[in-house]
Amino acid sequence: MKIDFNYKFKTLNGEVIPERADEEVVDKDGKKTTEKHPPLTLRTISENVILGQEIDKDGKPKEMGGAEKCKRYDLAMRIHKGTGLVDLEVEEITLLKKLIAKGYSTLVVGQAFRILDPHEAAERETKSEEEPETDEKSNKDN
Repeated sequence: MKIDFNYKFKTLNGEVIPERADEEVVDKDGKKTTEKHPPLTLRTISENVILGQEIDKDGKPKEMGGAEKCKRYDLAMRIHKGTGLVDLEVEEITLLKKLIAKGYSTLVVGQAFRILDPHEAAERETKSEEEPETDEKSNKDN
C-alpha cells in the first residue's frame, strides 16, 4: 500500500503541529528572534519509532536481534528517502501502527492510523454512523 509520509499533523482546530515548540533565541548582539521548527510529519514520527528502542510493559528495553534491527533500519531508510508515496507491506504498516500507538498521543495516533490504514478508518466511521446513540442508550451508560 502506498503511504504519503509527508502528511503534516494538525491540532483539532486544523493548525499544523511543529516538531517542537518555537524557541526564543538571543544572538551574539542580544537581539531576540523566534526559531520556528518544521511541521511534525508522518515521516518524522515513523522514523523515530522504527529506530528507537522498544520498551516492554515493565519499562525495560526489549531484546531485539540483529536481523530485526536491520529490517527496521531498511524500512526507516525507505521512508526517509521516499519523496512522495512509499509502498509498504501489510506487516510494515502493522508494525508502524503498533509502535506509533505506544509512543505518541491520541491526537497523533488518530491521524496516523487514518493515513496508514484508511480502510479501517472508513469502517469505524461507517459503524458509528450506523449505530446512532439514542437517549435511552446513553442513559444506560450513566
